[in-house]
Amino acid sequence: MMNHICNKSVLIIEDDRRMASALEKVLVGEGAVVSRADWGGDAIGIMKERDRRIDLLITDLRMPFVSGLTVVFAVHRAYPELPIIVLTAFGSPVVKAECIRQGATAFLEKPLDTPHLLEEIEKIFVSQKAGIAASPKANGSEDFPKTKSVSDEDGNGERNECL
Repeated sequence: MMNHICNKSVLIIEDDRRMASALEKVLVGEGAVVSRADWGGDAIGIMKERDRRIDLLITDLRMPFVSGLTVVFAVHRAYPELPIIVLTAFGSPVVKAECIRQGATAFLEKPLDTPHLLEEIEKIFVSQKAGIAASPKANGSEDFPKTKSVSDEDGNGERNECL
């Protein structure tokens, strides 16, 4: 299976630093470029102040100050083509339906199953590439070469290979 996560820019909004670090480690291990915000207000600011590409937003639902649902609504309104994954330990069918209605692309419950998370992210990027969902070019993204690139951005000496 081709790695569609490689070289994608992912913004994680998570107030639990351990959870944010774990998500970051998994995604960087897949070759993604990860940015983090501790709460929704920071993330909205990051997206507004910088003219940089964000390919995927992953947000916790229950956070202080600005809820994940508020983030979903605001980000989807400003960037309707941007895929958004909502994570929560407090899910229900009603909450899931509301998140999807507000613009979330996927809704996953904690504790996270890493293979399932990666599968959901792959589905999002495969759909974009196929033109089924939002085109990556719609939010400033470029098509990356399918050749192998190697990086050690996390500085741990491990090579993250993108194929």
